[in-house]
Amino acid sequence: MKEFQKNIQNTGQNGIALLLTVIILSIVTLIAVFIADIVIVQLKLAQDINNSQAAIYAADSGVEWQLYQIKKGVSAASPVMLNGATVVTTVTGVAPSFTIKSLGSYQSVKRQFEVNF
Repeated sequence: MKEFQKNIQNTGQNGIALLLTVIILSIVTLIAVFIADIVIVQLKLAQDINNSQAAIYAADSGVEWQLYQIKKGVSAASPVMLNGATVVTTVTGVAPSFTIKSLGSYQSVKRQFEVNF
């Protein structure tokens, strides 16, 4: 009978140890998931910054292209971006008072410049 009571006490202690282990592992897992979520958000922001830079360069190229055409009075081919970015420009008004709008796009990011003379 004494041996049976000892087994019951040991089983209770083992159950508590198992429960504490599960709780600790759950907390560690939650912390790891939280940290992974933060890292993923930061990586997406870093990628958006890179895409934004490409869109800004495309928009700047569009402005420079339009300024060249206006200054030289010629029609030149639109700029081609090797990274896949695109640019759409519009010119309103006549010299010496005109506005150039240039919209650069790269993946899902768009950046626009507006130049007034």
